[in-house]
Parts: sequence; C-alpha cells; structure tokens
Amino acid sequence: MGEEMEHYHSNLREIREKAGISQQQLANAIGVSRKTIIAMESECGSDPRISTVKRLLAYLEVGFEDLYNTCD
Repeated sequence: MGEEMEHYHSNLREIREKAGISQQQLANAIGVSRKTIIAMESECGSDPRISTVKRLLAYLEVGFEDLYNTCD
C-alpha cells in the first residue's frame, strides 16, 4: 500500500501581510504568477513545487514550520 501524502495549510497570507508585501510583489520576487500565490494562500490549496517553496522561504526569511501547518 502506498503512503498517504500529507496536506498542508499555508500561513503565507499572514506572513506576507505582516511583511507588507502584496501578492503581486511576492510573485514577482520569487518568479511565479500571482495565481500561484493565491493558490498557496487558499485553504489547503495546491501543493507548490519544492523549488517554489525554497525561494519563498528564502525571500520571506522564514522556516518551513513557520509557513505550513498540517491539515487534518
């Protein structure tokens, strides 16, 4: 039997808003579309590429644990 994938809820909106960064500014900074940022901010939204998450973490200067919580 295959392992079940964990799904995560992003804290991105809260972190982004505290930093005073718009969705478009963040998208431009990490090289993705605003649509990708919107999806990442949605309730248990899409699972982004690892490379996107790495750029996001570096840009926002946060850890994975700060950005994501496991969804039930």
